[in-house]
Amino acid sequence: MKPNSIEESYIKDLQMIKESIAENRCKALVVVNNVMIMTYYKIGKIINERKEWGNKYIQRLAEDLKEYGKGYSFPQLVRMSQFARFFTFDEIVSQSVIKIPWGTIVEIINKSSSREEMLW
Repeated sequence: MKPNSIEESYIKDLQMIKESIAENRCKALVVVNNVMIMTYYKIGKIINERKEWGNKYIQRLAEDLKEYGKGYSFPQLVRMSQFARFFTFDEIVSQSVIKIPWGTIVEIINKSSSREEMLW
């Protein structure tokens, strides 16, 4: 092979590798988002089964989950509880809610005036 041909092959290979990384990085983010949304839903369901008005369940939970980062703060846990209260498992899966970023789901919950509007 000529030196120039080796360089051209390398450039093509590099481009294909970069495209593969970018494509699979996006796929990985979608999978991670799906898993996180389902995790938040499950946490919300657990919270909703246990919390009672005034028992500080969510506050205690937030304190005990600090080691897992800001994603499990008191406001976030309240959002997870709302999420699990407003949607059923089937709605989340069939409406492709798991493909929507968590921040967008929170905005939909906050800005919707009805359950039907949320699902729309």
